[in-house]
Amino acid sequence: MKQWKRVLIAGTLLGSTFTAGVFAEDVLQRVEAYLRPDFNIVVDGTPVKLDGPTLIYQDASYLPLKELGNLLGANILYKDVNKTIYINSRINPEQVVDEKDLTTDEFKFKNPYSIMVNYLGAEYPLLLTNAEDKNNISNRLLYYRLSDLRKMGIETGGMKKSKEMLTEELYVTETELKQFVKQMPTQTRSSSADRYVVAGELNTKKLDALQNYIKTTMNSQNKDNKDRDRGFKYTSKPIIVEKTENENEYQYIYYQTTYFDKYINNRYVRTKLTLTKRELDSDGYTINTHAMTDLNEQLDIKERRKTEEEAKKVLDPVMP
Repeated sequence: MKQWKRVLIAGTLLGSTFTAGVFAEDVLQRVEAYLRPDFNIVVDGTPVKLDGPTLIYQDASYLPLKELGNLLGANILYKDVNKTIYINSRINPEQVVDEKDLTTDEFKFKNPYSIMVNYLGAEYPLLLTNAEDKNNISNRLLYYRLSDLRKMGIETGGMKKSKEMLTEELYVTETELKQFVKQMPTQTRSSSADRYVVAGELNTKKLDALQNYIKTTMNSQNKDNKDRDRGFKYTSKPIIVEKTENENEYQYIYYQTTYFDKYINNRYVRTKLTLTKRELDSDGYTINTHAMTDLNEQLDIKERRKTEEEAKKVLDPVMP
């Protein structure tokens, strides 16, 4: 008993991971419990160290809900407005997922866009798109990006998947998704009229810098171009900005239309954006772009090489 630390706690013993707020006295319940710093925690065979010790109340063990949930790959969300804790199982990004290859077809982007959606109480970014085939024939299906669904905790193992040819990412159709979930993600109120989101970044200063950069580069005319009199210009439609694992680095996908004389060229572009603080006493950031990839050109090169390899197999004699 000497090893135990006696404490007084209030509430439901969920661990002090949420702001308690102000409650009426009749809501709180004063109880007697004990902290056990000598207890060890092992998750999936690996010892883990929590920020606080295990709490014992009426011979039952209690651990901080949010911290334990994160270790188990769950998404924990508390909303003070309705005093509700949402626990949504999800797939840890580092977890190896054994999924059968159920890819049934390939398609190309057709009017892709990103939005914020609400799913089981939490908000997530989601990339959506219509599709067209290799012959540029469109269908009426709406596709959801698979990686976004997995971050919501949706089990995708048995779903039929489609491969987007430009990005080589997997998607599922809305019709397919409805067969596996009881509740569909619903769009939240959006403050952007451009139908794109900046995913993974919460810093308001960095968000402002990214959004201002995109706004100023969406529609431009290169005044220094020697062919400016022939009408060289371009317009860009942002699709999604996603924070990468590197600090202050983001992946940016957009759709660009280039006008030059009488010619019009459309392409999807993927690039990296890097934020750099301007000065020590400034909250502003400068943005540099690098690793720009023309996704349409990249696909054309890949298809051309594939055709050449197939032709070579037909022409070359088969070795015995």
